[in-house]
Amino acid sequence: MSVRDIRHASVVAEAIANDFYHDRLDLSARGVTPGNTWSRMPEVECATRLRDSGASHRTVRLFLTFIAAMDRARDATRLWNSGVELFQSYPELFEPTEVSAAPISTLRAKLSQYGVSQRHGPDSSAWHAIASSIAVGENPVSQVVDSGVGNARDLLSYLRTSCRGQSRFPLLRGPKIGPMWARMLVAPGGATIDDIDIIPVAVDVHVRRVTANLGVADTPDMSEDEARQVIQGTWHGAVARTSIGGPLGIADTCAALDPALWLFGKFGCSHCEKVGRPVPIGQACNHCRLRVST
Repeated sequence: MSVRDIRHASVVAEAIANDFYHDRLDLSARGVTPGNTWSRMPEVECATRLRDSGASHRTVRLFLTFIAAMDRARDATRLWNSGVELFQSYPELFEPTEVSAAPISTLRAKLSQYGVSQRHGPDSSAWHAIASSIAVGENPVSQVVDSGVGNARDLLSYLRTSCRGQSRFPLLRGPKIGPMWARMLVAPGGATIDDIDIIPVAVDVHVRRVTANLGVADTPDMSEDEARQVIQGTWHGAVARTSIGGPLGIADTCAALDPALWLFGKFGCSHCEKVGRPVPIGQACNHCRLRVST
């Protein structure tokens, strides 16, 4: 990656983040009411709802942990809202000691009933395993959930550990979900995490799309793993060269850029591809290289 490429990526990152965090994205053509872009992110909005109902910071972090593990190839808004409905009816399903002692069949029935699980067997088993691993205590994940203090390197490393050949944190340990979850623990979870600058952007279809369409990194012929490394490395280099702002605890890091990229890809690039014409939403659209019919 040349200096010129990183410089271009920095310009794009700053444009996207500034529009996102200063509520300057024009989503009117998407039927989205302008303003409060960050606070209306699904996980942020739902965390606020829980806090408004009296939930503690620890409870919010547990909620973020379990629902984040379910957030793959899903409609994020629907998933997070379903998570709130589940919490309101069965808050005990978000308490690790209670979940780890309960039959998985009971957990499976409730996750399925409220639309929180998608692959009901594997999802409920993962939820139970995560609860059991947190309930044990005395590990980096339990510490950050319970006390709100942790270290990003320790967290991502411990996510990948196993016990008796079984993952301690299935689904949560994934290359997309893990970084996203670590960011959520800080904002909106209220945790303080050292070395947060090592957290990369969480690469999904939306982030890969916006990265290519804005000329930051084109990865069509790469495997998923190769593309992820290139995309994460490019955005990390870009953020290191500029200031992008963001919420307290993640400002000027890829953790702050991540939600802005996701929203830009979901409501920006995907919409243009669907309608077959450019419909700009912000400054970064000036760098668009998407070829669509007009």
